[in-house]
Amino acid sequence: MMNDNLENLQYFPIRDYKYATYFEEVQYNGKTLTADERKKYVAVIDETISDYSDGLPLIKDILDSIKELPGEYQEVERTVASVMLFVLITMIDSMVASKYFILADKDYDRRYMRGKLMVILNEGFKQLYGFEKKKKKKSRWDQLSPLIQYFPEVIKQQYADLGDLLERHSKSSSWWRDERDVETHLDAEELYASRQEEIIESKVMMDSSKLFNTLLAVDRFLTNMHACLMNCLREKIRREELIITG
Repeated sequence: MMNDNLENLQYFPIRDYKYATYFEEVQYNGKTLTADERKKYVAVIDETISDYSDGLPLIKDILDSIKELPGEYQEVERTVASVMLFVLITMIDSMVASKYFILADKDYDRRYMRGKLMVILNEGFKQLYGFEKKKKKKSRWDQLSPLIQYFPEVIKQQYADLGDLLERHSKSSSWWRDERDVETHLDAEELYASRQEEIIESKVMMDSSKLFNTLLAVDRFLTNMHACLMNCLREKIRREELIITG
Protein backbone atom coordinates (compact mmCIF):
# COMPACT_ATOMS: atom_id res chain seq x y z
CA MET A 1 0.00 0.00 0.00
CA MET A 2 2.87 2.36 0.87
CA ASN A 3 4.55 1.60 -2.44
CA ASP A 4 1.34 2.46 -4.30
CA ASN A 5 1.18 5.80 -2.50
CA LEU A 6 4.81 6.53 -3.39
CA GLU A 7 4.16 5.75 -7.03
CA ASN A 8 1.24 8.20 -7.06
CA LEU A 9 3.20 11.13 -5.66
CA GLN A 10 2.73 14.13 -7.95
CA TYR A 11 5.53 16.58 -8.65
CA PHE A 12 4.86 20.24 -9.39
CA PRO A 13 6.10 21.67 -12.70
CA ILE A 14 8.61 24.52 -12.77
CA ARG A 15 7.22 26.84 -15.42
CA ASP A 16 9.20 28.92 -17.88
CA TYR A 17 7.39 32.24 -17.49
CA LYS A 18 8.21 35.03 -19.92
CA TYR A 19 8.68 37.60 -17.19
CA ALA A 20 9.54 40.44 -19.57
CA THR A 21 5.95 40.49 -20.83
CA TYR A 22 4.73 41.53 -17.37
CA PHE A 23 6.91 44.64 -17.52
CA GLU A 24 5.86 45.98 -20.91
CA GLU A 25 4.67 49.57 -20.82
CA VAL A 26 1.03 50.05 -21.79
CA GLN A 27 0.02 53.39 -23.26
CA TYR A 28 -3.29 54.90 -22.20
CA ASN A 29 -5.69 56.11 -24.87
CA GLY A 30 -7.87 58.51 -22.89
CA LYS A 31 -10.91 56.27 -23.23
CA THR A 32 -13.73 56.61 -20.70
CA LEU A 33 -15.63 53.45 -19.92
CA THR A 34 -19.34 53.23 -20.72
CA ALA A 35 -21.73 52.16 -17.96
CA ASP A 36 -21.81 48.62 -19.38
CA GLU A 37 -18.02 48.44 -19.72
CA ARG A 38 -17.66 49.75 -16.16
CA LYS A 39 -19.98 47.03 -14.87
CA LYS A 40 -18.03 44.31 -16.70
CA TYR A 41 -14.70 45.71 -15.53
CA VAL A 42 -15.81 45.70 -11.90
CA ALA A 43 -17.04 42.11 -12.31
CA VAL A 44 -13.58 41.09 -13.54
CA ILE A 45 -11.96 42.89 -10.59
CA ASP A 46 -14.34 41.16 -8.14
CA GLU A 47 -13.51 37.77 -9.65
CA THR A 48 -9.78 38.51 -9.47
CA ILE A 49 -10.05 39.61 -5.85
CA SER A 50 -11.99 36.46 -5.00
CA ASP A 51 -9.46 34.18 -6.72
CA TYR A 52 -6.45 35.70 -5.00
CA SER A 53 -8.03 36.16 -1.57
CA ASP A 54 -8.74 32.41 -1.49
CA GLY A 55 -4.98 31.89 -1.23
CA LEU A 56 -4.48 34.08 1.85
CA PRO A 57 -5.66 31.57 4.51
CA LEU A 58 -3.66 28.80 2.81
CA ILE A 59 -0.44 30.81 3.10
CA LYS A 60 -1.25 31.74 6.70
CA ASP A 61 -1.77 28.04 7.48
CA ILE A 62 1.70 27.29 6.08
CA LEU A 63 3.24 30.02 8.22
CA ASP A 64 1.42 28.81 11.33
CA SER A 65 2.33 25.15 10.77
CA ILE A 66 6.07 25.85 10.59
CA LYS A 67 6.21 28.75 13.03
CA GLU A 68 8.17 26.93 15.73
CA LEU A 69 9.97 24.38 13.55
CA PRO A 70 13.77 24.65 13.30
CA GLY A 71 15.88 23.84 10.28
CA GLU A 72 17.03 25.36 6.98
CA TYR A 73 14.13 23.95 4.99
CA GLN A 74 11.58 25.51 7.34
CA GLU A 75 13.39 28.85 7.27
CA VAL A 76 13.34 28.88 3.47
CA GLU A 77 9.67 27.92 3.38
CA ARG A 78 8.84 30.53 6.01
CA THR A 79 10.49 33.32 4.00
CA VAL A 80 8.93 32.27 0.68
CA ALA A 81 5.46 32.05 2.27
CA SER A 82 5.90 35.44 3.98
CA VAL A 83 6.82 37.14 0.71
CA MET A 84 3.92 35.39 -1.03
CA LEU A 85 1.54 36.76 1.62
CA PHE A 86 2.84 40.30 1.07
CA VAL A 87 2.54 39.99 -2.72
CA LEU A 88 -1.02 38.64 -2.60
CA ILE A 89 -2.30 41.22 -0.11
CA THR A 90 -0.76 44.08 -2.10
CA MET A 91 -2.24 42.76 -5.35
CA ILE A 92 -5.67 42.48 -3.75
CA ASP A 93 -5.45 45.92 -2.12
CA SER A 94 -4.53 47.53 -5.45
CA MET A 95 -7.53 45.83 -7.08
CA VAL A 96 -9.88 47.00 -4.34
CA ALA A 97 -8.65 50.60 -4.66
CA SER A 98 -9.00 50.40 -8.46
CA LYS A 99 -12.52 49.05 -8.10
CA TYR A 100 -13.70 51.87 -5.88
CA PHE A 101 -12.01 54.44 -8.08
CA ILE A 102 -14.03 53.09 -11.01
CA LEU A 103 -17.25 52.95 -8.99
CA ALA A 104 -16.91 56.45 -7.51
CA ASP A 105 -19.56 58.72 -9.03
CA LYS A 106 -18.74 61.92 -7.15
CA ASP A 107 -15.84 64.14 -8.19
CA TYR A 108 -14.24 64.36 -4.74
CA ASP A 109 -14.62 60.62 -4.20
CA ARG A 110 -12.77 59.89 -7.45
CA ARG A 111 -9.95 62.29 -6.58
CA TYR A 112 -9.68 60.77 -3.11
CA MET A 113 -9.56 57.20 -4.45
CA ARG A 114 -6.99 58.14 -7.07
CA GLY A 115 -4.78 59.53 -4.32
CA LYS A 116 -5.11 56.44 -2.15
CA LEU A 117 -4.39 54.20 -5.13
CA MET A 118 -1.18 56.14 -5.78
CA VAL A 119 -0.11 55.46 -2.18
CA ILE A 120 -0.50 51.71 -2.75
CA LEU A 121 1.40 51.90 -6.05
CA ASN A 122 4.37 53.70 -4.51
CA GLU A 123 4.47 51.92 -1.18
CA GLY A 124 3.80 48.54 -2.79
CA PHE A 125 6.79 48.72 -5.12
CA LYS A 126 8.97 50.31 -2.44
CA GLN A 127 8.31 47.39 -0.09
CA LEU A 128 8.62 44.83 -2.89
CA TYR A 129 11.90 46.03 -4.40
CA GLY A 130 12.68 49.62 -3.42
CA PHE A 131 14.23 52.64 -5.07
CA GLU A 132 17.33 53.67 -3.11
CA LYS A 133 20.17 51.16 -2.80
CA LYS A 134 20.14 51.08 1.01
CA LYS A 135 16.36 50.57 1.09
CA LYS A 136 16.57 47.70 -1.40
CA LYS A 137 18.53 45.74 1.20
CA LYS A 138 15.40 45.68 3.34
CA SER A 139 12.99 44.81 0.53
CA ARG A 140 10.92 41.65 0.19
CA TRP A 141 12.83 40.78 -2.96
CA ASP A 142 16.15 40.99 -1.15
CA GLN A 143 14.85 38.64 1.56
CA LEU A 144 14.84 35.92 -1.09
CA SER A 145 18.48 36.46 -2.05
CA PRO A 146 20.11 34.24 0.64
CA LEU A 147 17.70 31.42 -0.20
CA ILE A 148 18.49 31.12 -3.89
CA GLN A 149 21.59 29.00 -3.21
CA TYR A 150 19.32 26.11 -2.17
CA PHE A 151 17.41 26.07 -5.46
CA PRO A 152 18.16 24.55 -8.88
CA GLU A 153 19.82 26.51 -11.65
CA VAL A 154 16.52 27.33 -13.36
CA ILE A 155 15.33 29.20 -10.25
CA LYS A 156 18.68 30.98 -9.87
CA GLN A 157 18.44 32.18 -13.46
CA GLN A 158 14.82 33.30 -13.08
CA TYR A 159 15.74 35.23 -9.93
CA ALA A 160 18.53 37.01 -11.80
CA ASP A 161 16.36 37.76 -14.85
CA LEU A 162 13.45 39.02 -12.78
CA GLY A 163 15.81 41.06 -10.62
CA ASP A 164 17.09 42.85 -13.74
CA LEU A 165 13.53 43.65 -14.78
CA LEU A 166 12.66 44.96 -11.33
CA GLU A 167 15.79 47.11 -11.29
CA ARG A 168 14.87 48.73 -14.62
CA HIS A 169 11.30 49.16 -13.44
CA SER A 170 12.47 50.96 -10.30
CA LYS A 171 14.12 53.58 -12.50
CA SER A 172 11.33 53.86 -15.06
CA SER A 173 9.51 56.64 -13.21
CA SER A 174 9.11 58.26 -9.79
CA TRP A 175 6.39 55.70 -8.97
CA TRP A 176 4.04 58.46 -7.77
CA ARG A 177 6.35 59.41 -4.90
CA ASP A 178 5.09 63.00 -4.73
CA GLU A 179 1.45 61.91 -4.68
CA ARG A 180 2.22 59.35 -2.00
CA ASP A 181 3.97 61.97 0.14
CA VAL A 182 1.16 64.52 0.04
CA GLU A 183 -1.50 61.85 0.64
CA THR A 184 0.26 60.48 3.72
CA HIS A 185 1.66 63.72 5.18
CA LEU A 186 -1.69 65.50 4.79
CA ASP A 187 -0.26 68.91 3.91
CA ALA A 188 -3.59 70.56 3.08
CA GLU A 189 -2.43 73.00 0.39
CA GLU A 190 -0.23 70.47 -1.41
CA LEU A 191 -2.91 67.81 -1.07
CA TYR A 192 -5.53 70.11 -2.57
CA ALA A 193 -3.23 70.99 -5.47
CA SER A 194 -2.40 67.34 -6.12
CA ARG A 195 -6.04 66.34 -6.20
CA GLN A 196 -6.89 69.11 -8.65
CA GLU A 197 -4.86 67.46 -11.39
CA GLU A 198 -6.96 66.27 -14.30
CA ILE A 199 -8.35 62.78 -13.90
CA ILE A 200 -7.89 60.59 -16.96
CA GLU A 201 -9.61 57.37 -16.03
CA SER A 202 -7.79 55.04 -18.40
CA LYS A 203 -4.41 56.48 -17.36
CA VAL A 204 -5.18 55.84 -13.70
CA MET A 205 -6.06 52.24 -14.51
CA MET A 206 -2.91 51.79 -16.58
CA ASP A 207 -0.89 53.18 -13.67
CA SER A 208 -2.56 50.63 -11.40
CA SER A 209 -1.80 47.78 -13.77
CA LYS A 210 1.92 48.66 -13.63
CA LEU A 211 2.14 47.52 -10.02
CA PHE A 212 -0.34 44.65 -10.39
CA ASN A 213 1.54 43.11 -13.33
CA THR A 214 4.84 43.51 -11.51
CA LEU A 215 3.46 41.72 -8.48
CA LEU A 216 1.94 39.07 -10.74
CA ALA A 217 5.36 38.32 -12.23
CA VAL A 218 6.84 37.96 -8.73
CA ASP A 219 3.90 35.78 -7.70
CA ARG A 220 4.62 33.45 -10.64
CA PHE A 221 8.26 33.21 -9.58
CA LEU A 222 7.30 32.49 -5.96
CA THR A 223 4.97 29.76 -7.21
CA ASN A 224 7.98 28.15 -8.90
CA MET A 225 10.01 28.46 -5.69
CA HIS A 226 7.19 26.87 -3.71
CA ALA A 227 6.91 24.08 -6.29
CA CYS A 228 10.60 23.30 -5.75
CA LEU A 229 10.04 23.11 -2.00
CA MET A 230 7.08 20.76 -2.42
CA ASN A 231 9.03 18.59 -4.85
CA CYS A 232 11.86 18.40 -2.34
CA LEU A 233 9.43 17.08 0.29
CA ARG A 234 7.99 14.54 -2.13
CA GLU A 235 11.46 13.31 -3.00
CA LYS A 236 12.25 12.82 0.70
CA ILE A 237 9.03 10.85 1.09
CA ARG A 238 9.84 8.74 -1.95
CA ARG A 239 13.26 7.92 -0.54
CA GLU A 240 11.62 7.25 2.84
CA GLU A 241 13.81 9.93 4.40
CA LEU A 242 10.60 11.52 5.66
CA ILE A 243 7.71 9.43 6.98
CA ILE A 244 4.19 10.85 6.94
CA THR A 245 1.97 9.51 9.70
CA GLY A 246 -1.64 10.07 10.66
